[in-house]
Formats: sequence, structure tokens, C-alpha cells
Amino acid sequence: MKLDNKVALVTGAAGQLGKQFCQVLAKEGAEVWVSDLNFDSCERVKNALCNPSKHSSICLDVSNKESVRSAIMEIEKQSKRLDILVNNAGIQVFTPFEERTFDEFMNVLRVNTGGAFLCIQEVTKLMRELGICGSIINIGSIYGIVSGDPRIYTDCARTTSECYGISKAAVIYMSKYFAVHLAKYNIRVNCISPGGVFNDQGEDFVRNYSYRTPMGRMANEADMGGALIFLASDSSAYITGQNLVIDGGWTAW
Repeated sequence: MKLDNKVALVTGAAGQLGKQFCQVLAKEGAEVWVSDLNFDSCERVKNALCNPSKHSSICLDVSNKESVRSAIMEIEKQSKRLDILVNNAGIQVFTPFEERTFDEFMNVLRVNTGGAFLCIQEVTKLMRELGICGSIINIGSIYGIVSGDPRIYTDCARTTSECYGISKAAVIYMSKYFAVHLAKYNIRVNCISPGGVFNDQGEDFVRNYSYRTPMGRMANEADMGGALIFLASDSSAYITGQNLVIDGGWTAW
């Protein structure tokens, strides 16, 4: 599952999972473009990768078409190709739904769903022009499949929201849609839907979440790496339109 001679773009790369995605891609030999809203944050992630001089940082607002287009043009100019797109950028909102503003609701969809769409649109133009058999990996969520369980959020200020779940359900659907429509170009599109990832949440929340999970624990960042590399590599050359759920069995019952 080595990725030598492949170029990858990771959006939302300064986040918890984004950093891990960059690390595993770099470890397997890919040239990684580390992208996020803040360039300095991207630089810190890039400099922590193995062989950092091989990789690049770029400022990218996935919800802005011109920003996306400019970033893809820069990648083409410097790297001459782009083989792998990891659509990881996303936001959440934590106000109670009774107090949710319409702007908050739409902003989550604009970034999480619209951002993935814009990146797929621009990246696949380049892949088609260059005849690249590309791999696009969208990051969904178990909350794009099932509702969040409000009973577990007893001591956690960061609850889940309806608009986040809607945005991730749309990402899962887009993975299937674009898999069908891009198959003729040998561009594969798949999705990874993580379960809850440990990030210093409250002790009560972690206990509740772990009890609710058949494997008895929350995920950690490393749990996602193997799936990402598999879907990015030629080992999954006949796999497209799939949503790989990595949740310790959360959605199995």
C-alpha cells in the first residue's frame, strides 16, 4: 500500500484527524500538500512530517471557489499532478438547536458539504486533464448515519447538532454520486465515517461513550490511518462508492 510518486492534498490538515492523515500519507511515501485556513498552522504540521522538505503548505478556504481553484493551480504548477484528495475540512456548531440561527445552520453545510463539493469539482478537472487514476476520500461521520445520542453528553460542552449530521449525510451521499459519475475516468471516490475520537472530553462523556460502544472505548487518531492508506492506494483499485465506518461497532446496534 505504498504511495511513492503520488501527490496528496489534505484539507483541514491542522485539525486533530487532519494531522494524522498527513502523517500516515507522508510515512507511506506520498508528497503531501498540507492545507487549512491558517498558513502558520499548516507549516507546523508540515514540519512535523517525515522528510518535511518534500511536502508543502498552502492556505485554503474550502468554502471559497476561488481559493480552491487557486490552490489546485498552485499544486499543478509545483507538483505537476495530484493523485489523492482527502476532504477532511469541517466545522461544527454547539448552540442548542432551539437557539440555532439560520446562518449558523447554513454555514455548517457551506463548509462541510459545499467545501467537499468544490474540492471534488476542481481536483477532478485536473485529474481528468492529466489522465490520473485518482482517489478521493471524503471524511463523513457516524452522525451522518445515525443521530447523536443526547444521553451521553452529560458533562460535555461540545454537543452534536442536526446541521452537522445533515452535512455529513450529504458527504456520504456525494461519495456514492461522484463514484458513479467519475468511474469512467478511473477516479475512485470513497468515504470514511469515524466514530467519536478521544480529544480530552469530560470523564463522564468518555465513560458514557465507551459504554455505548461495543469495543468499549473511543477511537484515537491512529485508528483511521490504515483505512485512509488503503483507500488512497492501488490496493483498493476496485473499490469505489463505499462508506467505511470506523466506530468500534457504535452503529452496529
